[in-house]
Amino acid sequence: MLLLGLIWALPVLADTATVVEGTRVNLRSGKLDTYRVVKALEPGTEVEVLRQEQAYVQVKTHEGDVGWLPLRFVKITPASAKQTAPNPSLEELKAEIAKAQAELKQSRNPGEAASMGMFIGAGLGGLALGILLGMGGLQAYYRKKLNGLRI
Repeated sequence: MLLLGLIWALPVLADTATVVEGTRVNLRSGKLDTYRVVKALEPGTEVEVLRQEQAYVQVKTHEGDVGWLPLRFVKITPASAKQTAPNPSLEELKAEIAKAQAELKQSRNPGEAASMGMFIGAGLGGLALGILLGMGGLQAYYRKKLNGLRI
């Protein structure tokens, strides 16, 4: 539940960027101008910032297209303090963790480890039997082929 809440809140906390006025920018699949164009973005287009590396920024459009833009063609707006969720208290977090641990204990099957051990034991027993049968088969083959000669 806690993880789901954090994942749900991530887009709210993400920085946004706007394509600078007066320029049409190619959203590319990589960080250089040699990569293929994913989409052309019009001036004023807002995108979500995924990460920033050197002179490029990886973004995601509202349509779901992901690509790279030169940093000089976008204006990044950091996530404002108004958009962030309030920090839960330490007691609330402890209660949430205890609840998640209780749910995890209930979901586990105590007999699961024993059945897994039996499964592994049966697998190893089958492997040993296969090796013995294989060796016996090879021995019979060479006895027949060599007409009982011992080497």
